[in-house]
Amino acid sequence: MNSQNKYKLKGNESFNIREGWLNKGMRAIQDQPDIFSSGNAADVLGVGTKMVKAIRFWLLASSLAVERINRNARRTLHCTMNLGDIVMEYDRYFEDIFTLWIIHYNIVKRDDMCTVWSLFFNNFSADEFTKSKMVDSMAEEFKKYFESTRSVYNSIEDDCLSILKMYNVVSSEENIDPEDNTSSPFSELGLIKRSDTDKSKYLKLRPLFDKLDRHVVLYIMVDNLASDRNSVSFDALINDPNNVGKVLNLDRNLLNEYLDQLKQDGYITVNRTAGLDMVYFNDVPTPAEVLRAYYNQVEREM
Repeated sequence: MNSQNKYKLKGNESFNIREGWLNKGMRAIQDQPDIFSSGNAADVLGVGTKMVKAIRFWLLASSLAVERINRNARRTLHCTMNLGDIVMEYDRYFEDIFTLWIIHYNIVKRDDMCTVWSLFFNNFSADEFTKSKMVDSMAEEFKKYFESTRSVYNSIEDDCLSILKMYNVVSSEENIDPEDNTSSPFSELGLIKRSDTDKSKYLKLRPLFDKLDRHVVLYIMVDNLASDRNSVSFDALINDPNNVGKVLNLDRNLLNEYLDQLKQDGYITVNRTAGLDMVYFNDVPTPAEVLRAYYNQVEREM
């Protein structure tokens, strides 16, 4: 967690990212950077006032946008150069699941804005759990990192419910109306599912191999790599906060499959000698370079 002891609860106004919201918000700030400081944001975006706040929150929490203060002391939002601009160039309608994985990672690592998201993916190890167990565990984890003079349990509970709604795989048996745009596209990642045998329980899942591209793993690896390093241990990849094991819920076997792919691509060399498994980068790409490498590959294959 962050060393500055900053946290945020219920920053999303209890609204998860809905289909079309990110594209709508990104286009809006490209056309009018001060849209969220103006009085016409609800009309332009076609949503209610609380939803306007939620869209603004998610643009910032996902690192798609950054806030600045202009000459008139007015708050403005701008696409980030190393993520927002690239996504809008290649996948402006957020149709590629790769983009959702990248945003998921950037949300999880923003412990200052998405505190409970960060705690859940980094600190919660249970593969099967009830909502009450999740809330109690998150409240306990929160106490380890943050001091608060107010009661935060209810806010943590609201954020836990948001996570469950945001990532839960929607079963065909739930009869969700396809026209209902309140469901989150992040359910497509398949990281959380309600138990088939006990509806009071949820399962924390490993991603399906064909739904998680190796470039997502590479992006997270290099984003976590210290600037003076060109190697990382398997243990760090699996156990370090915000690294691939935690964010993607990968075990060693699944991680090895992705590393083998990245090795074939020429990105890395894997050394499994002396009982210490290490990954060495042949040439460390920047996260932005990984994004462009993926999107350009997709364009070539189309």
